[in-house]
Amino acid sequence: MPSQQVQALLPSEKHPFGKCNAVLVHYTVPSGSNTVAVAQVRTIFAFSSRGSPLPSELSRPFLYMEYFAFTATPADQPEVGMYTIHRMFVDNRDGRRSRVGAIISLLDVIHAVELIPKYGVAANRQVTSETCLKLYDKFYLNNFSDKEWHYTIHHDYVV
Repeated sequence: MPSQQVQALLPSEKHPFGKCNAVLVHYTVPSGSNTVAVAQVRTIFAFSSRGSPLPSELSRPFLYMEYFAFTATPADQPEVGMYTIHRMFVDNRDGRRSRVGAIISLLDVIHAVELIPKYGVAANRQVTSETCLKLYDKFYLNNFSDKEWHYTIHHDYVV
């Protein structure tokens, strides 16, 4: 697989919500079993090597991710032929909803992915390619972006 670049840029004039790519990652469900998940990279960071030596597991880069859940498979919607995902949320004690996130090792990333917003009846005309990941919560996982990704998702990581 060719190397890929994943971005997690701070908000700017051009990218009002930042520019945070989506990836397929190894994921451990609460019951302890392993699977894969789609997540949006929000921050990339590493601990400083200055000072006391770090344990080896803390010396590599980490990502703060916000997760999506799979809601439909290509077989469920053959007219589209893609997986459907939605953002995962948790209800806080104060009644607000927060996105489900976690810190993972960069080594848990499998592949960069492209998401297509599920517009519903009509697309919001205010949304751009720079803002759609922030303004929508339901997406199609584009498994047609390239032949390697298509093969990977359908043969190696059938969800």
